[in-house]
Amino acid sequence: MANQPLILLSRRPLLYKEVASWQLPSVDVFLHDSPSEALAQLTAEPAVLFIFDTAGYTRYRHVVRKFLSLEGDTDLLVLGEPDALAEIETQGMVAVRRLPADAPPEEIHTLVNRLLRMREVRRKSGIVGRSRAVSEMLALISHAAPLDVNVLIEGESGTGKELVARAIHAHSRRSQHAFLSLNCGAMSEGVLESELFGHARGAFTGAVAAHDGVFKRADGGTLFLDEVAEMPLGMQTRFLRALETGEFTPVGGSELLHSDIRLIAATHRNLAQEVSAGHFRQDLYYRLRVVVIPTPPLRERREDIPVLASHFLSQENSRYQLHVRGFARPAMKSLEQYPWPGNIRELRNVVSSLVVLKQQGMIEADDLPPEIRPGGTGAPANLPVPLNQDPIARERELLANTLLELREDIKDIKSMLINNLAGTRRRLDHFGDGVVDTFAGEAGYTPLPVGDGGDLQTAEKALIAAALKATHGNRRQAAEKLGISERTLYRKIKRYGL
Repeated sequence: MANQPLILLSRRPLLYKEVASWQLPSVDVFLHDSPSEALAQLTAEPAVLFIFDTAGYTRYRHVVRKFLSLEGDTDLLVLGEPDALAEIETQGMVAVRRLPADAPPEEIHTLVNRLLRMREVRRKSGIVGRSRAVSEMLALISHAAPLDVNVLIEGESGTGKELVARAIHAHSRRSQHAFLSLNCGAMSEGVLESELFGHARGAFTGAVAAHDGVFKRADGGTLFLDEVAEMPLGMQTRFLRALETGEFTPVGGSELLHSDIRLIAATHRNLAQEVSAGHFRQDLYYRLRVVVIPTPPLRERREDIPVLASHFLSQENSRYQLHVRGFARPAMKSLEQYPWPGNIRELRNVVSSLVVLKQQGMIEADDLPPEIRPGGTGAPANLPVPLNQDPIARERELLANTLLELREDIKDIKSMLINNLAGTRRRLDHFGDGVVDTFAGEAGYTPLPVGDGGDLQTAEKALIAAALKATHGNRRQAAEKLGISERTLYRKIKRYGL
């Protein structure tokens, strides 16, 4: 992996000489004395850290504001006088680390090393953001990961609790061993016990073979229990004993087994309230919460929305070889103002559906789902919804995923046509300027006529039907999302009987 830049903006050559001498791993240090040059480099390429030495810069507030307006997730360390630093720290909710201008080099070195360790956690885990909430979460992960203690992750659905669990495992002493995940809310008590501790052959009807539970399979590694608050009370007693002693017996078995695991538990509920209500054992609660890591909801870290949206857009472009350039300013403003009840999962799914329907150009405010557009209802978005919502909402989420799969199918069909129909001359009139017209002009490609009834027509019909459904039958909006004219869409609706 190529080194990433660490940018130092300073008019003190001795400070640069000191920073350059640290030989930081995987980092190249760049010195600037001009704020515009430093900010230009930050705009052109991602940097791991921006160190701003405010000595000699009377307009340091302007430089900080410019930095905070960038969409990247570069960390900021400011060196300056205490009065100036106190004001800088109130600049929005983005995390700003600060040290006095006369801080000794070793103190600066220690903080830089800590920030770089947190960057490594972020890189390996896929956690994106530069808000204070994310910074605090990463700091807890980097502190807790090397220590073999139980961790409780608290947060709403869709806030990335499993990402945090995987990051802890990846930076722990158990990283070379298994990471196993089990959702306690997705099964009955009997099934949960079998999945945790395994069962012997013949333990119950259908147990035709012995089965190892996650306690045994995670031996030496990490066990992640999601929605631990949903564990039945009777099961909590057996689980606590296994957690304290490392010993357990499979269902229907007689042999006492032992396993050495690190437990990471997660819940969207308030466990303290569950204990008070008698729904969760107090002794198990204290056993789990050695270290507590909260995952903040997206509405409390809105400054991360542009960073996350751009990150997801880049991923979708790369995954499906699309060319969506970004979000127009009004569209991004609407994303920032929406409450995101489904949190990061909802944002990711919205971006996925926008990219697959747009395919190229800029995403405008009119491309957003109605609830997210300016003046929308603020209700949950149509496509990206948590799985515990109503069936209609789940169907809409599946629609976005289906559209992505259809895009891949069309690519396969295109390849087949190029290979098998090269040299065959057909008229383009049969198709007009629709979805499949994007293949026109390819070397050796000739479109398949409607009369042949090929799979290409099936894919095109499915895409048109999905676009109509996503826009609630609004043909103008459907035509815009498909990138075709309304007239062409009317003709295709008639042709396919939609």
